[in-house]
Amino acid sequence: MLKKIFTKYLFFLLILLFGFGFILAYLFGYEQSYGINKTVGWAYDISNQVFFTSLIFTLSQILFIIGYLILFLIRRKTNYYLSIAHFEIIILTLVFSENFIVNAIFSVLSMILFFTNAFKSHK
Repeated sequence: MLKKIFTKYLFFLLILLFGFGFILAYLFGYEQSYGINKTVGWAYDISNQVFFTSLIFTLSQILFIIGYLILFLIRRKTNYYLSIAHFEIIILTLVFSENFIVNAIFSVLSMILFFTNAFKSHK
């Protein structure tokens, strides 16, 4: 059962994960504003990092969902172990979303796993 989900229907699982993450962010998220202290002159502005982290994660999730949907429509099966590893990396990216460096590393690793999984898919 799990093998069929991870080799054929991974896009359904990613849609559920993306929707669950969106609902959690909507319900439990909080808004923060960051700025530069011009009087002292030594503040660090991280508002762009937070924006780029969420943008990179959202765009990559949409790419993964569309990619796995295309693989499903052309009736190709992905590698079971690569699919599980990719799903775990996506969850780790969600868990460490506050840390920009860790999130960037997991996003790059997730892209590599996605393209490797797509190229190793078979009928």
